[in-house]
Amino acid sequence: MRLNFTQNVRSALRALLANKLRSALTMLGIIIGVGAVIAMVGIGNGARWMRSVRRPDEYHDLLQRAAADRVKRALTGDSELADRNDVLLPDRQSAELGAAARRDNPAAVTQVPLEFIDDTLGFNPEWVVDRIAPRPILFITTDDDRLVPSQESEAMYARAGEPKKLVVLKGFGHYEVYGGDAFRQVMEETLAWYGTHLPAR
Repeated sequence: MRLNFTQNVRSALRALLANKLRSALTMLGIIIGVGAVIAMVGIGNGARWMRSVRRPDEYHDLLQRAAADRVKRALTGDSELADRNDVLLPDRQSAELGAAARRDNPAAVTQVPLEFIDDTLGFNPEWVVDRIAPRPILFITTDDDRLVPSQESEAMYARAGEPKKLVVLKGFGHYEVYGGDAFRQVMEETLAWYGTHLPAR
């Protein structure tokens, strides 16, 4: 039990430090309360997602690496580092965008601990998404997302309580939703959702 607790704390701290802005926004939500939620191109079930983007033999190999690393962590306290693309398997478009972004950034993360596999396998927002209600939740995904397929958002939408809405953008890849026309559509849907459920006082 002590080992599991230590691993959980280490994993939580690593996630907090790696995502400082998201962590700060989460703290604000806890402190002042959450009025509405927007979920963009999200993962509903980590194990299902990791399996869906791999061939069966690749997924089997991934689970074997995770099991071996679990033993290593228990014996040494350290997780083996691996190429990030081996763990967070990208589609072609995401790989190209990621490579371009890292090309001129010497601080870019190119390796991640294999412990991330267990972290992702245990990541299951769809198990608790129904608890967001009665707060409104908007899911935004895209029909050409080859990194996190739209079925992930659809599964969370199916489990969420009302009020809820699912928006499926047409013809955009995973990272394209953060720029250009796709981002314009995202912002239109987001502002309309806020306007409906968080009207100005």
